[in-house]
Amino acid sequence: MTPLVIHEEARRERLHVKRTMRDPSAGDRFDAALREVFDRIKEGPNQFPEHALLVVPMAAGPLFVAVRRAVLPKPFPYVVFFYMRERTAVVLAIAHGKRRPGYWSERR
Repeated sequence: MTPLVIHEEARRERLHVKRTMRDPSAGDRFDAALREVFDRIKEGPNQFPEHALLVVPMAAGPLFVAVRRAVLPKPFPYVVFFYMRERTAVVLAIAHGKRRPGYWSERR
């Protein structure tokens, strides 16, 4: 099982999505769908397609890591962007699939 860490900004995004849903039960369903996606990431992060390369500055020079995307099931139009760092999945963003593409790309 792969450990999973959620970036602080992604935690805030998760709460924001839940707060903005009109129906409180939709927030619970969103959380359940998100937990399922997190469980799938933990089981096998490489099952998700690569979306972009992220440049991570290192003392020995830049390191390029593949950012992967996991799509939440309908009716939730959200995507989880994550990358692997030392055998740990790092969730960068929980983003709407059609809004502000790439806004999370400066996160590490």
